[in-house]
Amino acid sequence: MKETWRLDRLILQGFKSFAERTVLDFPDPITGILGPNGSGKSNLVEALRFVTGARAHELRGQELKAFLFHGAEGKPPAGFAEVRLELSRGAERLTVERRIEGERSLFRVNGRPLSAKALALHLAGTGLGRGGYAIVGQGEVGALLEAPEEVLLGHLEEAAGLRPVAEAARAASERLEEATALLEAKEKALSELKARAQALEREARKAQRARELAGLALSLKRSLLLARKEEAEKEVALAEARLEALAQEEGDLLRRRQALEARREALAQEEEALRRRLEEVRLGLKEREALRAEARELQRVLQALDRPPPQDPGPPPPPPPLGREEAERRLKTLKEAEARLQAKRRRLEEAWRRYELELARHQERLLAHERAREERARLERELKEREEALKALEEAAERRRALEAQLREVQAQALALERERGRIEGLLASGADLQEGPRRARGLPGILGVVADLVRPEEGLELALEVALGPRLQWVLAEDEKAAQGAIAHLKARGGRATFLPLTLLDPPPPPRPREAEGLLGPAYRLARLRLPGLPEEAVLRVLLGDTLVFQDLEAALAYRKAGGRERLVTLEGEVLERTGALTGGRVKGGGEALRLRSRLEELSRELARLQEEARTLEEALKPLPRLQALEEARAQVKALWARLQTPLPPPPEPPSPPEAPREEEALERLKEERDALEEALALASAWERWNLLQEARRAWAEAQEEAKRVRARLAELEGRLRAFSPLEEEARALEARWEALRRERRETEERLAQALARWNALLAERENLRLTLARREALLEELSRELAQLPPTERHPGTPRALQGRLAQVEREREALGPVNALAEGELASLKPLLEAREKEVQEATEALLRLEAEVKAVEKAYAERLKESFHRFQEAFRAQAELLLGARAEARREGRGLRLFLVPRGKRTQDLRLLSLGEKTLGALAFLFALGELQGGLPIAVLDEVDAALDEANLLRFARFLQGGRQFLLVTHQKRTMEACHALYGVTAEGGVSRVYAIRKEVAHDA
Repeated sequence: MKETWRLDRLILQGFKSFAERTVLDFPDPITGILGPNGSGKSNLVEALRFVTGARAHELRGQELKAFLFHGAEGKPPAGFAEVRLELSRGAERLTVERRIEGERSLFRVNGRPLSAKALALHLAGTGLGRGGYAIVGQGEVGALLEAPEEVLLGHLEEAAGLRPVAEAARAASERLEEATALLEAKEKALSELKARAQALEREARKAQRARELAGLALSLKRSLLLARKEEAEKEVALAEARLEALAQEEGDLLRRRQALEARREALAQEEEALRRRLEEVRLGLKEREALRAEARELQRVLQALDRPPPQDPGPPPPPPPLGREEAERRLKTLKEAEARLQAKRRRLEEAWRRYELELARHQERLLAHERAREERARLERELKEREEALKALEEAAERRRALEAQLREVQAQALALERERGRIEGLLASGADLQEGPRRARGLPGILGVVADLVRPEEGLELALEVALGPRLQWVLAEDEKAAQGAIAHLKARGGRATFLPLTLLDPPPPPRPREAEGLLGPAYRLARLRLPGLPEEAVLRVLLGDTLVFQDLEAALAYRKAGGRERLVTLEGEVLERTGALTGGRVKGGGEALRLRSRLEELSRELARLQEEARTLEEALKPLPRLQALEEARAQVKALWARLQTPLPPPPEPPSPPEAPREEEALERLKEERDALEEALALASAWERWNLLQEARRAWAEAQEEAKRVRARLAELEGRLRAFSPLEEEARALEARWEALRRERRETEERLAQALARWNALLAERENLRLTLARREALLEELSRELAQLPPTERHPGTPRALQGRLAQVEREREALGPVNALAEGELASLKPLLEAREKEVQEATEALLRLEAEVKAVEKAYAERLKESFHRFQEAFRAQAELLLGARAEARREGRGLRLFLVPRGKRTQDLRLLSLGEKTLGALAFLFALGELQGGLPIAVLDEVDAALDEANLLRFARFLQGGRQFLLVTHQKRTMEACHALYGVTAEGGVSRVYAIRKEVAHDA
C-alpha cells in the first residue's frame, strides 16, 4: 500500500494567544485536544491553516497583525509570529514555516523561501493546502455538504492528486490567454501597420495625381495665355480698323450737320416773315369779331322785343265802394273775430267730451275699486299657501345643498384619484421603471407581461417581495417557448435584452416547509397573487420566489437562521439573508416602488369605483329633490305677493262736474253775413285793378314794336360790313397753313440735326472707348507676353479661352478637392514595407505558437478529464460506502456543470435536500464525504476536526468513535468523552492570564479521571 503523509510536529510562537514557544508532537494515529472554551484550542487549528497558506480574511482576522500575540498580564506584545509544521511520508520529510514580521508574511519549505502558489504544489494531495478539505474548523462541518459545487469539485481534485494537473491546465490556459492577447496585440499592430501602409498608398496615389494635375494645369494655363494673346491681337486689329471707319464717318456726318444748320436758318427767316404778315391779318380780323358780337347782341334784343300783343282789356268795370287794401284789412279783422268764436265753441265741445270721458272713467274706477278689494283678499289667501310651500322647499333645499356638497367632495376626490391614476398609468405604460428589453417585449404576441406588472403582493409586503424577486422582477412571462423565441428575435432587431419564462417550461422547486418561528409571515410565494387570471399561479410564484420566507424583522430572521433554518430569508424592511449566510441590508433607493406603484394603481381603481358608485347614489338621491332655482322662484313669488299686499287700496272715486253751456251761434251768423259783403267788395276792387294793368301792357307792346324796327335796320347794316371781311379771312387761313408747314419742316430739320449731333457724340464716345480698349489690349499683350516668358514650353491644348478657362478651373477644383498631399508618402511607403513584412512574419510565428499551446491545453484538459472521470467513479463508490457505514444513508454524487453536487437520503427518510437534514446527519454526511475523498489515494492521510462531534448524539458518537479506528491520522478538538476515549494521545489547553499553554495528558490518567 502506498505510504501517505503524516503530521509529525507543530511548533508555534507569538501566534495569537500562544506567546511562548509551544511544541506539539503527533506520533499516534488519533490525537485529541481538549480544554475549556476560550482556552485557545481553535487557535491550534487556525495555526495549521495559517502555516499551510490561508489568507488573513479566511481566518478570524482581517489583517496579519491580528495573528500576533497582543500581550497579557506580565507579557509584552510579540513583534513576530511563527508557525512550523513538520510532515513525513516514509523517509521523505517536509518542513513548512510561515513567519509574520510587520506587514510581511514569509513562507519557507525545507528552509528555502518560496511563494504561496509553490507551497500549494508541495502540499498537493495532503488536503492541507489553502481551502483544503483535511481541516474542518469549528461550525464548518455542517456547511461542508452545502459548499458551492465548484468548491466540492476542488476538494475532489485535491484528493485525487489532480491539483497539479488542474494547476497545469490553468497555467496552460493562462499562457494560452497570454498568447492569444499577444497575438491579438500583434495582429492589432499589424492591422494598424497595414492601415498605415494603405493610407500611405492612398496618399502616394493622391500625390501622383496631384503632380499630374499640376502639370496639366500648367500646360492649360500656358495654352490659355496663348489663346488670350491671339484673341487680344485680333481685337487690336479690329479696333484699329474700326477707328479708320469712324474717322471717315465723322467727316460725312460733319458735312450733313452743316447742311442741316443752313436749312434751319433759312426756315427760321421765312417763318419770321410769315409771322409778321399773319399778325397784320389778324389785327384786321379783330374788327370783324367786334361787329359779329354787336350783331349777336342785336339778335338777342330783337328776340326779346319780338313777342305777341297782350290781352284786350275790354270796357271798364264799375268803380269799387272800397279800396282793395281797405277791404282786405276789414276782411282780415272779421276772420280773426270769427276764428275766436270758433275756437271758443271748440273748447266747449272739447269740455263736454272730457266730461263724458271722465264720467266713463269714474264708472271704471268704481268697478276697479271693487275688483281690487276682491284681489287683495285672494292675494292674502295665496300668500299663506305660498309661505307654507316655501317652508317645505327650504327644508328640501337644505337637504339638497348638503347632498350637493357631499357630491362635490366625492367628485373632487374622484378627480384627484383619476389624475393620480392617470399619472401612474402613464408612468407604468412608459416602462420608466423597467429595463429596455422587458419594456420593448410588452405587448408582443404570446407575451403575458412583465413580472413587475403581474405580481400583486399583499398589502405592506411590496418592499419585501420586490427585494425577494430581485432581478426576476424584470422577467417576462410568455405563453410558450415559441412566443419567447419571437420576442427574443424582436429584441435582437430592435435592441434590448430580457429573461423570458415560458409557461410550458415551468419547473417549480418543491415548496418550502418552514418550522414555526416567531415573526414568520410565511413563504413568499403564498404572500402574493398574479393579476392575470387563468395562469398556474402557484407554479409561477414558486419559480419566481423559490423557498424565500418573509419575516417581520431582521432579529426574527437571524433567530430562525441560528436555529437551523436554511431557506432564503427577507424582512419587511428589505433585508435579505441568503442561504450562504450573506446578509444584505441598508437603505433601499426607491425600495418597493415598482410593486407599490402597481398596487397603488389597483387601489386607486377600487377607490375610484367606490367613489363613482357613491356619486351615482348621491345623484339618484338628488333627482327627486327640487332645484335651488325653484326655491328662489318661490321666494320671489312670496316677496312679490308681500309687495303687492303692502300697496294700500285707493279711496272710492268722486263723480265729475258737467261744464257750463254759453250760446255763441247768433254772433257767428252776424259775422258770416258781414264777411260775405266784404268778399264781394274785394272782388270788385280786384277787377278794377286788373283792367288798369292790361291797359298799361298794351301801351308798352306798341313801344317795343317801334324799337324792333330800328334793331332790324342796324342788323342789315352789320351784315353788309361783315361780308367785306371774307378775302382777308381766306388770306389768314393760307398764312396759318404755310406757317404750320414751316414749323413742321423746321422741327424735322432740328430732329435730324439732333440725331446727327447724337451720332456725332456716339462716334466720339466709341472712338474714345476704342482707343481705351486698344490701350488695354496692348497692355494685356505685354502682360501675357511676360507671363508666357515665365512659363516653360509645354504641350499646346486647342480651344477657345473660355473652354480652356473651364478646363483649367475643373483641374484646379479637382486638385483642391484632393486637399493637402503628402509628397513624402512614396518614400515612407518604401521604408514601411520591410517592417510590414517583419510584422507579418511575427504574427505568423505567434499564430503557430498559439496553435501549439491550444494543442497542449487540449491534451492537458483531456488527461485531466480522464483522470477526473476515473477518480469520480472511485469517489462515488467510496461516498456511498462511507455514508452507509457512518449514517446508514443512501448517498450519490453527480457531476453538474463545472462542479460536484451531493445527494444524501438518511435511512427512513425521503428528502434529498441537504438543507433539511439535522445537524448530526450533516456532520456524519460531511465525514463520509471527507473519508470518501481519502479513499482516492488509499485513505484520508490527515484529518483535523475541530469539534465536529458537538452535534452528535450518543449513538452517532459511538459510530463516529468506531469509524476513527480506520488507520488514518486524526487530530481532534473535542469536548465529548466518547471521542476522548477513542484518542491514543491527549493534549490539554489552558489559558492563564491571557496566554495559552499546552500540556500532554497520559491516556491512562485521562481514563482514571
